[in-house]
Amino acid sequence: MTDTAQDTQSNQGVAEESTQRQKPGIKQTLKRLIAVVVWTSALYTIYQATNRYHLYTPTLLPMTRLDYAIPFWTWTVVPYFMLICGMYLPALVKDVTHFKRTLAAITVGVLINYTIFFLWPTTYPRPPLPDGTMFYDDWYRWLTVIDTPANCFPSGHITAPAIGCWAMSRQYPKWRWLMWLAFVPLSLTILTTKQHYVWDLLGGLATAVIGIAATRGMAGKRAT
Repeated sequence: MTDTAQDTQSNQGVAEESTQRQKPGIKQTLKRLIAVVVWTSALYTIYQATNRYHLYTPTLLPMTRLDYAIPFWTWTVVPYFMLICGMYLPALVKDVTHFKRTLAAITVGVLINYTIFFLWPTTYPRPPLPDGTMFYDDWYRWLTVIDTPANCFPSGHITAPAIGCWAMSRQYPKWRWLMWLAFVPLSLTILTTKQHYVWDLLGGLATAVIGIAATRGMAGKRAT
């Protein structure tokens, strides 16, 4: 076999290995999903602790004109829960390095949030519970049971999904517009459910950016 033929076979082998590494099968995706669920669940236990036990008395933030203008729509609790599912998007990331970086970015972002929750707890003046009988009214009432009005700023319901959308848009650049087109209206549901202030949305985006920037050293070769 000539050197040229050997080089060709070698290059093909590297290409196939790279393809296999970047395109995991269903089993590998399920393993990553389990890893994401386990890790985010562990982080969520910290959230629950800071949500219910406070070092200082939670304070109210100043309401903006936009906060007053945005209506209270209980039905938006449905897309609100869809937004939260954005934290599981990293399971669909093909590139191993990018997958690890995404989890690290989420960890950095939400730990910053938790630190703020601990040192400067904030709360939101929620409206009276709905007395409707629709399924989304029940969902909203359940939401208020599992999530107290505290832990407002910054919004973790923005931080983790924003990083998830960033990860997906970087992995699948052709679909980047669709990711953000879905994220923008879903992110507004933290306001229409009266769970957060406008400041919280901006703060959640800020900690997402910090998490992504802080893990830049893990980027390695850009995913394709």
